Amino acid sequence: MLGFPFQLANTELNLELVQILFRHGDRTPRKKEISMDHHDITIYEPWGLAQLTNVSTNYKYYENMSNSTSDHDRTKMSLQLVLAGLYHPTSIQTWNKNLPWMPIPTYYMPEKVDDLLKPDFSPLYINAVKEARNTEDILQKILPYKDLLKLLSEKTGLNITTSNLAYEIYNQLAAKKAMNHLLPKWCTDEIYKKLQEIVNIEYEVRSYTPFLRRLNGGTIIKRFLDNIKINEKRDRPRKIYLYSGHEVNIAAIVRALNLIEPELPPYGCAIIFEKLKDPNGRTFIRMLFWNGITEELKAYKIHGCDEICPIETYLDIVKDLLPSDEEVYHKWDHLSKEELRELYEEIPNLN
Repeated sequence: MLGFPFQLANTELNLELVQILFRHGDRTPRKKEISMDHHDITIYEPWGLAQLTNVSTNYKYYENMSNSTSDHDRTKMSLQLVLAGLYHPTSIQTWNKNLPWMPIPTYYMPEKVDDLLKPDFSPLYINAVKEARNTEDILQKILPYKDLLKLLSEKTGLNITTSNLAYEIYNQLAAKKAMNHLLPKWCTDEIYKKLQEIVNIEYEVRSYTPFLRRLNGGTIIKRFLDNIKINEKRDRPRKIYLYSGHEVNIAAIVRALNLIEPELPPYGCAIIFEKLKDPNGRTFIRMLFWNGITEELKAYKIHGCDEICPIETYLDIVKDLLPSDEEVYHKWDHLSKEELRELYEEIPNLN
C-alpha cells in the first residue's frame, strides 16, 4: 500500500509512512483479575494466565518496518504474528520447506522504564490518577453505580469502591467471554453493560488532566511525530512502525484527541497514523481506526481539521498534548540501583 496515490480535492497524495498502534489479541485473564474470582485456573490451560489464545492468529499489515512492544507475553506474541504475516521468506530465506516463516527481531523495554506504553508504572502518573479519582466530579459519576460496586464486593469478597477495581473485574469477564466460558450467573447483560460504563469512567480518570493526557496518549502521539522527523533524515526511510500494546493505550489516544471511537477497544483493534505528501512536498496526516474484525478502516475527523489534515494544523491541535523530554524520561529519575538491576530479572509477567 505504501506509495499508493489517492486524491484530495484533485490533488494526488502519496502515502509515505504508516504507524500502527494495535491492541494484542484475545487473552486469558491476568493474575490480578483471577484474584477476584476463586476458581480453578486449570481451565486456562494450555495457555496459562495473561497469555494469548488460539483465537488471535489472523493479523496482516504492511511491510518494511520498525517495531516495539510492551513487556508482556501477549503483546510480544501478537507482534510476532503480525511480523509472520508481513515477512514471508523468499526461497533463499526458507530454512524449512514445511514452515513458511522466518524469525524477525522485536524490541521492548521493561515496563518500569517503558515511557511509551506503560505510564501506569510512573510514580508521577500514579499520584495524578489518585488525585483525579478523588475529585468531586469523578466521585459524582461513580455514585450511581454504588449498588453495583456493593454487588461486586459481595461476589468477589473484595472491597470494591472505585472504577479501577471494577475495571479489573470487567477485564476478567471480557476475557472469559471471548473464550466462550460461562460467566457467573450474577453477571447479567444489564450488569455487564453497567460494568462497561464504569470502564469508560476509568478511561476518563486516566486522562483526566492535561498532565495525565501528556503522560498517557500524548507520549504515543509525540512518538509518531518524532518518527516522521527522524525518518526524513534516514538514508533508507522506514515505511512502517508497529507498536503492540494494550486497550488502555488505544483509549489514551481516543481520550487525548477527544475521539468517539472506540469507547471500549476490542482485542486486536488498531489506530493507524499515516503520513501523506502532495506533489508540492506538503505533508498531511490521516488517522484511521480498525476494529480488528472487519476489513473496514474508519477515518478519524479530528476537531479543528478534516480527515486529511495538513501537518502544520495537526501540530497546532496537539501541541498541548506533547510531553516535554523531561516528562517522557522521568521514570529513570525514580529508580534505585537495586530497581535498575531488577529490570532484567527473569520473572514471568502475568499481569
